[in-house]
Amino acid sequence: MFRILLPAALVLVAGCSQSDTVPVTGVVLFNGQPAAEAEVMFNPKTGRLATGVTDASGRFKLATFKPDDGALPGDYVVTLGEYYPPDKPPKMTSGPLPSRFPAKYGNPDTSPLSVHIERGQKNEFQLDVK
Repeated sequence: MFRILLPAALVLVAGCSQSDTVPVTGVVLFNGQPAAEAEVMFNPKTGRLATGVTDASGRFKLATFKPDDGALPGDYVVTLGEYYPPDKPPKMTSGPLPSRFPAKYGNPDTSPLSVHIERGQKNEFQLDVK
């Protein structure tokens, strides 16, 4: 009996895999200029969070299970924050960390940025923030 239950339990724990993801790329513009070193978070209505970090030109690739594997198909609210590399953590403060982006972009309940990711489509997004 244990031999039957263990594989079934592993399937339930594993859930979705990177093979279920689709490539997602984009660019973040802040006041019309590329936003370097921004953390981009695709918050799903259901499912798993996908994240990325912008380069010097504001471009990002999302990751869900492993680097650059993309995101699961579905609807997302996009939030933005500052990226702090592990070797340069932010100074501890009380309250939220400072961000160049207006506060509404840091909260999935208030962010006006939403996207739909679909298998078989070019999932490339331009996120304009003012």
